[in-house]
Amino acid sequence: MNELTTFNTEAPDPEAALLAAPESALRLAEILSLEFEALKTRDLAAFEAMQAEKTLLLEALAETAQWASSQSPVPVLWQQMQDSLQQSKQDHLRNIQLLQRQLQAVKGALQALQGDSAPTVDLYNRMGQLAKRQGAWGYQLA
Repeated sequence: MNELTTFNTEAPDPEAALLAAPESALRLAEILSLEFEALKTRDLAAFEAMQAEKTLLLEALAETAQWASSQSPVPVLWQQMQDSLQQSKQDHLRNIQLLQRQLQAVKGALQALQGDSAPTVDLYNRMGQLAKRQGAWGYQLA
């Protein structure tokens, strides 16, 4: 992370930032992959630990993108990076969706524990079978 602190100075050299961008994009892809693994295992401490570096990388790449898009013509190096940046965007969206699904599951479990009549997620009993909902008894009799 020391490279990032020298990268984010008061007035960064745009061309130097452009030359550092492929390495930043590669590191961002690595972080997104590690973030996905942390989310799959629900290791929120590891997930939180990655957020500062990810934010710095995203800010640096955003500044570089703004500079590169204002150039005429757009630098070839920046054009070559578009596929990897697009993949990182897709990975980021995947991580957001996984986090949202996990949050919905936790909210549903909390609703079930609080006794709400219709939980939004399916709960399972100790035998691994779908637990019976209190409000669903009428459907089982039919």
